[in-house]
Amino acid sequence: MTDYNNYAFIDGQNLHKTIEELEWFFCYFKFFNLLKTKYNVSKAFYFIGFTQDRNCRLYKILRKAGFQLCLRSPVIAIINGERKIKANVDSNLITSALIKLNNFDKAIIVAGDGDYYYFAKYLLRNNKLLKILLPSRQDSSNLYRSSMFSNNISYIENMRQYLEK
Repeated sequence: MTDYNNYAFIDGQNLHKTIEELEWFFCYFKFFNLLKTKYNVSKAFYFIGFTQDRNCRLYKILRKAGFQLCLRSPVIAIINGERKIKANVDSNLITSALIKLNNFDKAIIVAGDGDYYYFAKYLLRNNKLLKILLPSRQDSSNLYRSSMFSNNISYIENMRQYLEK
């Protein structure tokens, strides 16, 4: 068996928000195991905002499951008149992946928004993209529906039976 050195780059804000909207009892241990066994991931980087008082339990679970946390201090944004906490991990994820580009064979991107489209395209053109795992079909960007990515897309919502607690 060939040893692969694939990395997963996970937009934790995007994944966590979608899981909450779908009302799942998502098991991060099973998700990490899936990344290791199905996609030969040796390291999984989970990018998420750091809020000391809100997500400490989640951070512990993620670390225990095997994820390497990449925390970013959030900012308060006013969106449609509502006060929201935004971590904007996108640029951190892309920059981190590009810095590590020569350290891995292939990358898996876990995110549904279109912010990663050009990054995914770059990885694909350089034979570095293994898979884009979109949390849900409904909340994913139309940009990924092009034929360019047809062999590289999977939906986490289709793995619900395996990934629920």
